Amino acid sequence: MAALLSSLPGAYCPDQYNNPDNVAGYAPLADELAAQLGHVDVLVCAVGTGGHSAGVASALRRHFPALRLVGVDAIGSTIFGQPARTRLMRGLGSSIFPRNVDYPAFDQVHWVNPGEAVWACRTLASRHYASGGWSVGAVALVASWLARTSPADTRIAAVFPDGPQRYFDTVFSDEYCASHGLLDVVPAADPLEISSLGEREVLSWTMCRSVVDPLAVTA
Repeated sequence: MAALLSSLPGAYCPDQYNNPDNVAGYAPLADELAAQLGHVDVLVCAVGTGGHSAGVASALRRHFPALRLVGVDAIGSTIFGQPARTRLMRGLGSSIFPRNVDYPAFDQVHWVNPGEAVWACRTLASRHYASGGWSVGAVALVASWLARTSPADTRIAAVFPDGPQRYFDTVFSDEYCASHGLLDVVPAADPLEISSLGEREVLSWTMCRSVVDPLAVTA
């Protein structure tokens, strides 16, 4: 990328992983949530570039200082200190450490595997007529668990980043899902839990309540 930029005068790279404008651009969404919901206790966001989790949470905390932020990552993503693996899911997770990820802002992080996300996507579509891709399924799974296990008056906002149109040949394709062993996967009622990000490699829905910057730990 650096070579390409240097060879093209006037070229610009948005660098969504490290550009603070990515974070700042989500402030209007936070203001909209505050205005429409009146109060938010918990915000659930998929984490890829780190932009919308950092941007929405930081702006919402101006309205609601006690807001709790829950991140949702993909199995095989390195963002929260897990080893890099080949990933089927797109829209969340990364093989690098985006500097837009606001690690201190998170109260907990969950990892979800592709089969669990597919189950959640299809269940959401069939039962509630809401549809989306990998990140929507993963976020819905975690938000549903939080809703079931939190006090009844807890107000949870979950960000669904996209719709189903890009996932007809993956998430909603029986052939694709069968070829990758994703059909007939039913998530556990509750996630497994680890005490630190690098305690062990996680392969199924797992959570951690202690979130730190992996680069700060390994430095």
